Amino acid sequence: MSSFNGLKRIAATSIQNSGPFILGNQLDPGTAGQVIVSNGANESATWGTNSATLPNALTMGTDLSLASGNTSFDGSVPDTINAAGHGFGSGGNGIDITGATISTDNDGTTINNTGGTGAQNQVLKVPNALTSGTNVSFSVGTTYDGSAAITINASDTDTQLNLSEGNGIEITNTGGLNRTIAAKPDEDTIDFDGDELAVQKVPNSLTAGTNVSFSSGTTYDGSAAITINATDTDTTYQGGTGISIDTTTNPDTINCAGIPNSALSNSTISGVALGGTLANLTFFDSSGAFITSYNGTNPPRSVVLDGDTTYQGGTNITIDTTTNPDTINLNGTLTNVNLTSATNTFPLFVGGSEILKSMSYIDNSAQNFNRIFNTSNEFFFSGSQDSGTDTLEIDFTATSSTGYCEYGFYANTFTSGLVFCVGIAAATGGTSPFATTLTSSPVAIDAYKIGLFDGTTSTYSLKEILDFDGFENTYITSKFFFNNLSVGTRYRMALYGRCQSVGSLFINSGGKNTTGLASRSFHQPSFMKFYEYDSSIGGARTTGGVESESEGDGGGGDDY
Repeated sequence: MSSFNGLKRIAATSIQNSGPFILGNQLDPGTAGQVIVSNGANESATWGTNSATLPNALTMGTDLSLASGNTSFDGSVPDTINAAGHGFGSGGNGIDITGATISTDNDGTTINNTGGTGAQNQVLKVPNALTSGTNVSFSVGTTYDGSAAITINASDTDTQLNLSEGNGIEITNTGGLNRTIAAKPDEDTIDFDGDELAVQKVPNSLTAGTNVSFSSGTTYDGSAAITINATDTDTTYQGGTGISIDTTTNPDTINCAGIPNSALSNSTISGVALGGTLANLTFFDSSGAFITSYNGTNPPRSVVLDGDTTYQGGTNITIDTTTNPDTINLNGTLTNVNLTSATNTFPLFVGGSEILKSMSYIDNSAQNFNRIFNTSNEFFFSGSQDSGTDTLEIDFTATSSTGYCEYGFYANTFTSGLVFCVGIAAATGGTSPFATTLTSSPVAIDAYKIGLFDGTTSTYSLKEILDFDGFENTYITSKFFFNNLSVGTRYRMALYGRCQSVGSLFINSGGKNTTGLASRSFHQPSFMKFYEYDSSIGGARTTGGVESESEGDGGGGDDY
């Protein structure tokens, strides 16, 4: 290619060229893949290879490496980047990760991974060889490492056999190392029965003594079966209390006669000694007429009873003769019935009435009082109150599932604004509620908690009974209603209370006025009553909506 001169310098922001770049005076167009290489200041550019380096090298991270072994790549030399685990991490002991392939890393000496189908781990041999010792040999070589199958053999070169006879043992030399070991019996008490040891007899004989005989001989040593017999030659007896011996007969005759009452375990009839006179035994016929009596005379009088089994019904009584035996019925509708007897009873809750089941009250000359604080629950009059020993407790067996406990007591306090709550505790089976010790914790035997009110056990009977805001003392009476009593169960119940706010309260009862003058030392009695009523008319326990009311609005009291 020809050269040309007269080139001009061009200063431009961009050059758009659709043809080749031609460098140098020789107009060199370069070859494919070459780049324009600067040869320095004031020197013409030429075509050359791309040997430039990056200003900032690329560093290999986790699981990445260069085939060259370099830790970074700046483009100065061609290289290959490899990913070691592709996210699998590095292999641990016995594991090799190459690229995406995970394989076992075996030592190739004791184990490799080319067994079975060619890709399975297999043991080649054990790392430590087994060496044959004295009197031991291998079918091949003198060591064994499991790499090939061989046979192990043992040779006994000990020709010394030392045996000694113990008690009862006999050893016979039958040539070489052969010995015969046999038992050695005395041939008197023990000998061979064929090839087995057998007892012949005992060493010491049993001799027959007085009144004893053997069916064969006079001694027994077990060598033969015999029978032992005993003969009682004593025919002399004496009679005890009530017993006599008649020796004139052969054999003697033993008679029982004249046994006193004192010799008998049971010497009375209905508390009367044998031989005594019993109370008259009187008999009546079907009409109620006297027949005869027996008063213990001997011989007894004859007694003839009426064998008539035919009956007829009287007033309000019918006889059903179609049954066997006959059935006696009481008419359902009674007429002209006399109910004046005090023993007559009536059905429960006639006309919807109530039944008083139990009542307890304290109204003694000596005053009783309980002091109750806000720190713990306290029984009313358990017998160990602050003053007095009287108890306030009701005790009954339920004949209906419904009823109510009515109570009353006198209370006073010196703490203004004190809020006082009262509850009822119950125990069953004759156990007193006072057997339970009350603490600051909720009362476990609370009647509501044990399900005696409506069957639920999540709430307690303890309720606000009085807010002493502006009051110092008052007489309180109210009721607890029960709807889930168990018929036939015995209940014992008592009152308990606790102050809701800080302070204390006194429950007073009893004290008698002997002067006729007014005094604060004498109080109304405290009482408890339990009434039952028919469960069918008891009505369902109802709950209404709760309306929140603020203090002082004249509504239903304060909320606590």
